[in-house]
Amino acid sequence: MTVSIFLLVLGGLIVLGFVGSFFFEKTKIPNPVILMAVGIVLGPATGWIKSDALLVVAPYFGTVALILIMFEGGLELEFELALKQFKTAMLLGLLYFVLAVGAVTLVVNMLLDAPLPVALLYGFILGGTSPAVIFPMLSKMRIGKTLKTLLSLETALTEVLTVVSVVLAFDVLKEPKSASMGAVVGHIVTSVVVSFAIALAAGVVWSRFLGVFSKTPLSYMLTLGFVMILYAIAEMLGGDAAITVLFFGMILGNASWLASKTIPKLQAITNLDVKEAQFEIDEVIKNINAELSFLIRTYFFAFMGLLIDFSTISEPIALAAAALLAAMVFLRWASVKIIMPLSEALRQTHSSASVAMLPRGLACAVMALVAMQTGIAGLEQLLPVVFCIILFTNLIAAALVFYYESRHATPNDSTNAAENIEPVNVEASDASPRR
Repeated sequence: MTVSIFLLVLGGLIVLGFVGSFFFEKTKIPNPVILMAVGIVLGPATGWIKSDALLVVAPYFGTVALILIMFEGGLELEFELALKQFKTAMLLGLLYFVLAVGAVTLVVNMLLDAPLPVALLYGFILGGTSPAVIFPMLSKMRIGKTLKTLLSLETALTEVLTVVSVVLAFDVLKEPKSASMGAVVGHIVTSVVVSFAIALAAGVVWSRFLGVFSKTPLSYMLTLGFVMILYAIAEMLGGDAAITVLFFGMILGNASWLASKTIPKLQAITNLDVKEAQFEIDEVIKNINAELSFLIRTYFFAFMGLLIDFSTISEPIALAAAALLAAMVFLRWASVKIIMPLSEALRQTHSSASVAMLPRGLACAVMALVAMQTGIAGLEQLLPVVFCIILFTNLIAAALVFYYESRHATPNDSTNAAENIEPVNVEASDASPRR
């Protein structure tokens, strides 16, 4: 591939990403599906770009994409809504993850003849949904802010469950007597607590810094560098790096609100001369991050399409993938219906919007690649299964989003946001005013 062709591909993807986002309201087809299709054409279908070389950089590119997307998602979350929705999001995420892991384990054990411990590892890798796919999808959907917050938190939490459970599964497969249920639960709780503690400390310090220097040149690049350092520190200290970045973005995005709640109390007992305005984040930083996130996200989805290798998909794998997809969709629907009585936002919005949030993404592929590198026996069919699930869960999500947006997301629907207008905390009270 010549330099000119290479630049043509890169530029064409950016234009396609913009056009896809612009026409989402018209076509109701989510951008990820279009970009993944382009990746498939450039890679597996035509062979212009070889996926073998890309597998080496997949973990690095996936991590950078995940950092930017999680950071952008955190900046957009409202702290008050996040606190109110955390319990419901945790219940929904945990229920779906457990059911999905069980279904994957059963199908892989029966149809692919994998030993039970290995089949369980398949389940952990495929159990969680992908924030990197779901965050951009939610940003374009016409649903209430409360439901967006709930579904954003849910997918972030399932990613934590995926990463932690896969790492623990490696230990169990190597030393079966080394882990217990208590260790698993303790590891997950510790991971979330450590992540929040790191994000809180870093967020307080950095929001104060940005309140003073956010209008200076290169303040965003300095912030981006700090986020990457924070990601590495969280991993080294035993937290979940991705959810640390999400919490950090949420604290920065809500720094002014948090300051309004804490500064008066601090001033009552100290002589601190601190004002809320000193914690406000300049909109330029949010705008630059949105632009850079769009760029990385565009290449990210095309990259996912490039990684799919259809030549490795045999008949047993295709049959197992079909059974897994059916189970994932049904269990997603069942999980939403079970949790629905606990959430006003879920009850007031057609279930297709929430059921659509089932895609797996590059994080799932990265964990599969890591598993392959461990040398554990019985994982020979893991990558083709994972790639099938990534591709088709995204296609199913696209179909469900199309159905919801074309049939149920109307400007006159009182449960959803009209164009550019969203309800104010629909769960606070049945009599809450709506804009």
